[in-house]
Order: sequence, then C-alpha cells, then structure tokens
Amino acid sequence: MENLSLQSVLLIQLWIFGLGLVVGSFLNVCIYRIPEGISIVWPASKCIYCSKHIVWYDNIPVLSYLFLRGKCRHCQSKISVQYPIVEAITGLVFLLLFHSVLMLSGDLICAYILYIIFCCLLIVGSFIDMRLHIIPNEITYTGLVLALIAALLCTGFHNLNSSLGYFDNSANQWIASLLVSLKGILVSGGLIFLCGVFGKLVFKKDAMGFGDVKLMGVIGGFLGWKLAVATFFLAPFFGLLFGMPRLILKRGNVIPYGPFLSLAAFICLLFKDYFVGIFDEYLDVYLHIFS
Repeated sequence: MENLSLQSVLLIQLWIFGLGLVVGSFLNVCIYRIPEGISIVWPASKCIYCSKHIVWYDNIPVLSYLFLRGKCRHCQSKISVQYPIVEAITGLVFLLLFHSVLMLSGDLICAYILYIIFCCLLIVGSFIDMRLHIIPNEITYTGLVLALIAALLCTGFHNLNSSLGYFDNSANQWIASLLVSLKGILVSGGLIFLCGVFGKLVFKKDAMGFGDVKLMGVIGGFLGWKLAVATFFLAPFFGLLFGMPRLILKRGNVIPYGPFLSLAAFICLLFKDYFVGIFDEYLDVYLHIFS
C-alpha cells in the first residue's frame, strides 16, 4: 500500500466502501430471513407487504431507499430505515477494517477477509437481537466453527499489529493458533456465563441469555481471550448509555445485550494493540503485587 498514489488509495477505499454496501444489502436479507427459517439465497427479494418482487434498480444499497423516499414503489408501504442503516454500517466496517488491517500490509488480505466475516456475523446477530431479543444458533454456531477454521487458515491472525504479522504453516503453529481460538472461546464464554449465573442469583431472574454466552464465545474465538476480556468490560458502558434513558423513561427493562458486545468487540478489534497493551500492563502489575 505504501507505493500507491493518494488517488489510487482513495479509489480503493471507495470500492471497498461500495462493496460493503452491497454486502450490507445481503445482511439485511439474513436479518429478516434467518429467524423466519427462510432460505437466504432463494427466492428473490420482495416487499413484505404486497409481495411484489423488487427489481434491481430498487435494490441499490442506500440510494434506492433515498430515491423511493423510504416507500415501496408498488404499495407505498414504508420501508424500514434498518435497511440503509445496516448497509451504511457494513460499508463503514469494511472501510475501517481496511485502515486497521490492510493499510499495514497488503499481505494481510486473508486476515482482512476473516475479520470481515466475523463483523458480518456480529451485525446480523445484533440487529436480530434488537428486533426479537434472540441471537439465532445459525449465527453463533457458524461463528464458533469459523473461528476455529480461521485459526487454521490464517495462523497468527490473532497477533496482527503494526510490528507483527506472520503466517507460519508448520504443524506446531497450527496447533498453537487453534489453541488460541479454543482458549478464547472457553474463557470468554465462561466469563459471561458466570456473570449470568451471578446475576440470576442477585436479581432472581435471568440476567443474561445463552445466546450472549455463545456470541461471546465467537468473539473470543476470533479475537483471543485478552481482547474478549476487554470486550466484556467495555460492553457494559455502551449498555448503560443506551439503557439508562430507557429505564428513566420507563420504556421497558429488557435490553438486548448482543449489540453492545458486538460494538465493544469491533472497537477492541480496531484498537487491538492498545487494549492488549493495557491488559498486559495491568496483568504485570497484578502479578508483581501478588508475587
């Protein structure tokens, strides 16, 4: 990337953002169809009110929503603002990960693709959780399997930073990489599971859904246990920012936690060097005090 001109980099960024918008359109399909048990590849998209098939020029990410003024061309029913929001978020995720991963080295395309898949799972799971208060097994189980596959395909992608990025295909490195993902799954999933158990003892009701436990396992599998722990402590701050106004206005006390875990995980991914550095610093202090 260092040898490319500024104009070339801007064109690449525009292409990546556009690709993210297109993928975001597909994620909208997943968000709607997965909970309904409908195939995500067939049939073609149609209006959920009048069942008219959506032609290609009405399915252009973000732009079609603006041109149609948020209404179906045929029945004039309102189209959920979720559609352009998901598309825009996905495009932004593609772009931010480009700066976080690919701008370090063009050789890290494998890691970039894996992190894109990870973030797409987070987006789909989060928006389903916000709408239905569930995180489908199709998302979490797929994520857990893909995290282990990713560890084998791209050994060392947990350790990517400005000074380290390695792809060693030796048997020892495969085992080491797989163990990092397994440890991340067990530590992060176990951590939030214990939090849910403790919350149930205190509040006498379920404080954490098992979908959140599995989602946390996915996060640990992709990011490793250190960043998963950072995610665990960062997510409640976002939860409070959203939850306190709802509680004050008495708009319900059931708050989906998946979106906050996902947001915290994405921030930890973007600034992984920073969060790992803080974690290691506090761990060193802790070990020094109790040694």
